[in-house]
Amino acid sequence: MQLSGQTLFAFVRFWSRRWTGNGTGPDAQRGRDVMVLEAVHALTRRNAPTSINEVARELGLDQSGASRMVTHAEKEGLVTRHAPGRIGVPSAIVNTPAGEELLRQAHAWQDETLRTLTADWPQEDVVTLLTLMNRLVEAQNRR
Repeated sequence: MQLSGQTLFAFVRFWSRRWTGNGTGPDAQRGRDVMVLEAVHALTRRNAPTSINEVARELGLDQSGASRMVTHAEKEGLVTRHAPGRIGVPSAIVNTPAGEELLRQAHAWQDETLRTLTADWPQEDVVTLLTLMNRLVEAQNRR
């Protein structure tokens, strides 16, 4: 098997279009809200700051794009911003209970999608896939 990053990026392109519907309308906006929730969740799990700049880095966006996404999620009641009380220190973004519930639903959909796609795979292959995908994510987080 020849090593090809094209396989990875074909996989990413395929799935990035699936969970947001056709890329427009309420499904797409809900997908962007989930992206914000996922970013805040991931940063929190790593004990990293959850400022707009850190969320932007996690999402691979510029600060203004991430700020618009966080502002929308905040208006929807999915995240809140906590001001630190000191000038010059960025606000921390926190998922609300409603945000955590939406994230739980997104994770349930993700789990069901994986189960469906791998239903006829040996369990060992599923474990191997997840182990290797986790290694990719961890490698990216170290960059």
